[in-house]
Amino acid sequence: MSNSIFGLIASTPKIKKPKSIASLQLMFIVRIWKALGEDRRLIVWSVIFGLLFTGLGIVPPLLVREMIHWLEDGGSAGNFALLGLLVAGVYGLRGGMRYLYGLMSHIAAYRTLHRLMNSVYRHVQSFSPSYMNRQHSGNLVARTIGDVEAIEDFIAHGIPETMLALVIPLTMSVVLFVLNWKLALIALLPLPIVAVAVYLMTTRVANRWRSVRGRFADLSAMIQDHLGGLPVIQSFTHEAESARRIQREGQKYRDSIIQANRWSLVPAGIIEAASGAGLVLILCSGGWMAAGGPLPVDVADLVVFLMYLGQIFLPFLRLANLMENLQKAAASAERVFELLDTPSTIVDRADAVVPAERRFDVEFDSVNFSYRRDLPVLRDVSFHVSEGETVALVGVTGVGKSTACHLLVRFYDVESGSIRLGSQDVRTLPLEYLRSQVALVSQDVFLFQGTIRENLLLGNLNATNDELREAAQTANAEKFILSFPKGYDTLVGERGVRLSGGQKQRIAIARAMLKDAPVLVFDEATSAIDAETESLIAEAVKRATAGRTVLIVAHRLSTIMAADRILVFEEGRVVESGTYEELVAGNSHFARLCRHQENVMW
Repeated sequence: MSNSIFGLIASTPKIKKPKSIASLQLMFIVRIWKALGEDRRLIVWSVIFGLLFTGLGIVPPLLVREMIHWLEDGGSAGNFALLGLLVAGVYGLRGGMRYLYGLMSHIAAYRTLHRLMNSVYRHVQSFSPSYMNRQHSGNLVARTIGDVEAIEDFIAHGIPETMLALVIPLTMSVVLFVLNWKLALIALLPLPIVAVAVYLMTTRVANRWRSVRGRFADLSAMIQDHLGGLPVIQSFTHEAESARRIQREGQKYRDSIIQANRWSLVPAGIIEAASGAGLVLILCSGGWMAAGGPLPVDVADLVVFLMYLGQIFLPFLRLANLMENLQKAAASAERVFELLDTPSTIVDRADAVVPAERRFDVEFDSVNFSYRRDLPVLRDVSFHVSEGETVALVGVTGVGKSTACHLLVRFYDVESGSIRLGSQDVRTLPLEYLRSQVALVSQDVFLFQGTIRENLLLGNLNATNDELREAAQTANAEKFILSFPKGYDTLVGERGVRLSGGQKQRIAIARAMLKDAPVLVFDEATSAIDAETESLIAEAVKRATAGRTVLIVAHRLSTIMAADRILVFEEGRVVESGTYEELVAGNSHFARLCRHQENVMW
C-alpha cells in the first residue's frame, strides 16, 4: 500500500482541540474515515449490503398485508403458497445480505487494526529517549495494543449499525406515511424524543469512557511495572504492599467503569420504553380507528404498522446495546490519535544527506546540554578523537560521560555547540546513516526474548554463521554459549534473565562486533565482567577495535590503561586530557583518583 495508515492520519491538519462534544465527534469520524484507507470501499460495500438487508426487511410486512387482503377477498390456496415462497426467498436473501455486510465491515476493521497497530509502533519507535523517559512503557503498550484493538469495535459494528439506525427508521417511516400519514404521526411520536435523549446521554457518557481508558492504561502500566520488578518486591518482602497498590488502582478502574456503565445503559432503557409507548399508541388509536372511529384505518395497514414499529426501534436498541463498546472505542481512538499526533523531536533535517567523503573522527565543539534547564550536565565540552584512536572518558558518576555518548548517536540533541562525525555536524546526517556508523554497548544490556543467535543477529541480520561465531569468539562469548545444550539456539528469557550479567555483556559486545561499525562506543561495557574474563576480552577488543574510532566510558583501571588517550570529566567539563602515563605522573585530578582506589572503581 503506497500510502500508509500513518501517512493518512498524519496528513490530517492539526486542529486545536474543540470544546464542543459535537466537534470532537465529527473530528473522530473524520479521523476514523481516513484511517480506513483503501478499505473504505469495504465499508461502502458493507453499508450497501446493509441497505439491501434493510430494504428486504420492508417486504415481509407488506406481503402479510397482501395476504390479509386476499383473506378478505377469499383468495385461493395457490396465492398463499406463492406468498409463502416469496417470504422464504426474502428471508433467505436477508440472511445472505446480513452475512455479507457483517463480513465486509469486520475485514475492514481487522485490516485497519493491523495497519494502525503497526503505524503506532513505528511512530513510537521514532520518539527520543527524552520523551520515553517521561512515559510509562505500560501506558504505551496499552495504547499500542489495547486502545488500537478497541477501535475495531467501532469500525466493525459502530459504522454499519449507525448507518442502519438512520436508514431503517427513515425508510420504514416513509412507507408508514404512504400507507396512513395520520396513524404514522401518532405511531412515530416517541421517535424524535428518543433520538434527542439518546444523543444527550451519549455525549455525557463519552467523557466517562475517556476516564475509563485512562484508568485501564494506568492499571496495565502498574501491573507491568510490578511484574518486571517482582524479584525486588520479593527480596524486600513487599508482596502485601504491592498487592494493595494493585488493588487500589484496580478499585479506581472498577469504580470508573461501573460509573460509565450506569449512564451508557440508560439509552437502551429509554429506547425499550419508547418502543412500548409507540406500540400502546398504535393499539389504542389504531384499534379505535379500525373499529369505526372518525379516521378509519385498514386492518391490514394496522398489522403493517405493528410489525414495522418493532423494526423501527430495533436498530436504536442494537446501537444502545453496543454503546459501551462504541464509547470505549471512541475514547481509545482519541488516545491513539493523540499519540500519533505527538511529534518526534529527533528527526532528519530536510537537507540531511550522506556525506560523499566518509571520515570517522569525532569532535565535540563547545557542547552544552541539560536534561533540565536548571541542572546542566555538559558545560562547554570540547575534544577531538582522531580516526582510529581509542579514547577513555573517566570521572565519577554523574559527570556526563554517558550523556556524551548518547549525544553522539542523537538520542538527544545538544542545546548549543556541535558534535561532528568526520567534519559533518551529526544533525545534518540522516539518522539511519549516523546510527549505522556507530556501535553502542551500554552498561544496562537489553536482550530480547528469543535465542542467543537472534540477539546477536541484531548487529547484522545478513551475517553468516562464520561471522557470527567470529564475533562471539572476539567477545570471549562462544565458550559459554557452546556450554548450553542448544548452543546459539538457547533461549535467553525476557531481558536475558536466564544469563548472568557478564554473559549478557559479552553477547552485547559480540553484537557490536558483528555490526562492524567504524565507530565503537563502550559505555561501562566491562563493568559486570570478572577480572579473568576482562583480561581475555581486553585483548580481543583491542584486536577488534584496530583501525576504528573508539570511545570507552570506564571505571576499571585495566580498561583505561589500554586507551590511547584519557579525558577526565568533572562537573560536566573536560578538565584533563592526556595519556595514562602523562596524567599519573603529576598531581592531576586523575592521579588523585588513581591513588584513592587502586583499581579505580569510581
